[in-house]
Amino acid sequence: MQRLILGPGKHWPKEPQDIFCDIRPFERVDVVHDLNIVPWPFENDRFYSISAIHLVEHLRDLVSFMNECHRVLAPGGTLYIETPMAGGDPDLEFCDPTHVRCYRPHSFINYFTVEGVLDFGYTDRPWSILKVGPRADFPNVLLFHGMPIKKGPIVGASS
Repeated sequence: MQRLILGPGKHWPKEPQDIFCDIRPFERVDVVHDLNIVPWPFENDRFYSISAIHLVEHLRDLVSFMNECHRVLAPGGTLYIETPMAGGDPDLEFCDPTHVRCYRPHSFINYFTVEGVLDFGYTDRPWSILKVGPRADFPNVLLFHGMPIKKGPIVGASS
């Protein structure tokens, strides 16, 4: 299995098992794709790990992003996100003109856990949250580490 690195840019170190996906055709990018466009060009259950470091704040739809990560992660796979914390450092949050929005821990807790799926119904693809909150060494960065729950849709949730 492989590891999917989303938005690696020019400087991310590449390992042999890595697939790099970026909107720009940098030298080591394997797949050039706008992640706002779904479905992504990857098979279901293909990756054991996805990393999205300072990426989701550039996307228009967190629900579509999470759904696609859920689809392409293999059972037991994990998603790791780092993004500027909404309300944290205004320079980190707003200085980049390509930022669409930033998130808080409850952006993930309220909408992507089993309870959130049942309460709000934005998706039928729940996540088990391994960790969510400020990064210990940089508290203005929100960290999410989660595992998709892959036992079928949640009854009563929308798709």
